[in-house]
Amino acid sequence: MSNAPIPSVVAMLICQRVIVEQGTGMKSLIGVFENLNSFAFPAPVSVAVYAKLLDAEGNYDFLIRLVNLRDETKIADVEAKSFALTSATSSELVLNIAGLVLPEPGKYEFQLYANDAYLHRATMNAILIQGGPPWPQPRQ
Repeated sequence: MSNAPIPSVVAMLICQRVIVEQGTGMKSLIGVFENLNSFAFPAPVSVAVYAKLLDAEGNYDFLIRLVNLRDETKIADVEAKSFALTSATSSELVLNIAGLVLPEPGKYEFQLYANDAYLHRATMNAILIQGGPPWPQPRQ
């Protein structure tokens, strides 16, 4: 394990996706949300996790763990390995995650770890809504 200090998280958001502009590296967070509506469960979802970090210096292996808060069941682990960060500026972590499946309605938590140390969390509610067509709609 690295001797890198544990960074501080000043922001962690869940959104539909994060776009990183190639020329400047600026991030655009698209569709920030805390409630995810679905007509049926299990529900396939694609999300992005954005975190702004301070006091990061050295090499980090990051982990995003998604858990169902009803019973702490682990839904998925997403790893981002070998990030070299410097404390001269703040750092940003962006993970666009496809292929998640939420098994049931309820409250879910995205937990952020750096080098096995817990840093922060962001929650979202998966809500079953009645009526309407399933998503995505089949092509005709």
